[in-house]
Amino acid sequence: MTRAISRFGRFVMRPQFKLARDLGLLWVGQIGTKGVAFLAFAILARRLLPHEYGAVEYAMGLATLATLAIDGGLGSVGVRRLTQGHQSAEELVALIPAAQLCIAAVMAPAMVLFTWFYAHDADALKLTSLVALSLLIPPWKQDWLFQAKGMMTDVVLAQCVRVLSFMLGCVLLVHGDADVVRVGFAEIGSVALATGYLMWRQHSRVAPLRLRFALHKLADLLREGAAIGAGAICWALFQYAPLLILAAMAGMTDTAYFGAAHRLGVSLVTFSWLYHFNLYPVISRRVQGEPAALVRLTRMSIRATAWGGIGLALALTLAAEPLLRLLFGSGFERAAAPFSILVWTFPLTLLSGHARWILIAAKRGNDMLISQIAGVAVAIPAAWLLIGPAGLGPMGAAAAMSLACLVVWAVSQVFTHIRGHDVPVLPALPAIATAGLIVFAAHALALGPWVALGAGMAVFLAVAFAFDHHLIDELSHLARGEPPSALTTPTSQPAPEGARI
Repeated sequence: MTRAISRFGRFVMRPQFKLARDLGLLWVGQIGTKGVAFLAFAILARRLLPHEYGAVEYAMGLATLATLAIDGGLGSVGVRRLTQGHQSAEELVALIPAAQLCIAAVMAPAMVLFTWFYAHDADALKLTSLVALSLLIPPWKQDWLFQAKGMMTDVVLAQCVRVLSFMLGCVLLVHGDADVVRVGFAEIGSVALATGYLMWRQHSRVAPLRLRFALHKLADLLREGAAIGAGAICWALFQYAPLLILAAMAGMTDTAYFGAAHRLGVSLVTFSWLYHFNLYPVISRRVQGEPAALVRLTRMSIRATAWGGIGLALALTLAAEPLLRLLFGSGFERAAAPFSILVWTFPLTLLSGHARWILIAAKRGNDMLISQIAGVAVAIPAAWLLIGPAGLGPMGAAAAMSLACLVVWAVSQVFTHIRGHDVPVLPALPAIATAGLIVFAAHALALGPWVALGAGMAVFLAVAFAFDHHLIDELSHLARGEPPSALTTPTSQPAPEGARI
């Protein structure tokens, strides 16, 4: 047995398996760190009063937006320039952190001023001020450099250091609502440790630590990264703008209940990114080939992700109340209502990903940016109307976020059609209709959560395999990036060899 394990280890460590190892590390890193981070916030929710926990969610949400602004798309530019040989690592590692430090010097005080003007909460202001200090550290992290060099192990280890040290800091420092400001110290410490590790690895293995403030070169970098950075900020805006608007209009207690639901929902969206990240090489190849092959692939993927994503969202909706109580403690049952709306952002993002990633593969990044801007243009006014005038509070914020995801999907679909790459939507309708009927029946019959979960999922699965009785076979073909034999072209030529998903 030991010899077989050793042989297998040498086999997977061969150079030709490097990409597969990196993807595996990415999966493990993303899922593991999301799980640990979620556990840290679940501990905070149990130790803090709802008002104080709302301040934590507010500060961290605002920091997420500021961090994306500080990145400014420069990481992607750095990877592209380094891998294509346009600039040396020594020059880029001096320019990119300099540019990001300039942005951080603006974003950190802007974050504090925004909280002072709109949050009207002392705890949120103190916590945001501390978290804002941590924004001056990430420009030194330069995980883009390790991505370009294929050193994904270091990136994953830094992520692990980050979330584990944050959770440890929360456990040791935060014992009650009076300690809420200490969450900021845990954040600063965790960012410093993760960044320190990557700085050490960079200096010892890649390039020395340097800063270079060459204004014309910094301007050129910022100009090239602007579109990428704007897209990332827009994507985060329609996810976090409702939370910030809720805090300003309804206070930190309602923000706590929405924040708990939001944290769980955003964690689920990570799985959508991982799925499409792995499907992207197959899509990219099909975009350059026969259009019918791309349609077959996306139709198959839409059916699979519709039944899978909508089924998971349905299960979480039916069991929302006991689930939120189990994860965040008693009193957070009030988060069940917004969560039962917000959880549908997961299947919406999963389904819209087909059109969005096709636009990327077709070199239509500006089209995808417009779809994200459309989402922001809907999310902000919808959140204001639903939270304030409509008086829906956290449910209004959740509805605004779900509506924004729906708009992004619709606009992306329109752009793919205009560019000649149709993405079929009809295969998702049976799953959508079935889930809608089950949720309506559960509410109409006033079923308990566990009864509704058991009966609802039994019906959903029965309909799934009755309506799509080839679903299992299609999933196995989809995992290989191939169309099933029933959907091949009349010439019966096999699909090109594809990367495993």
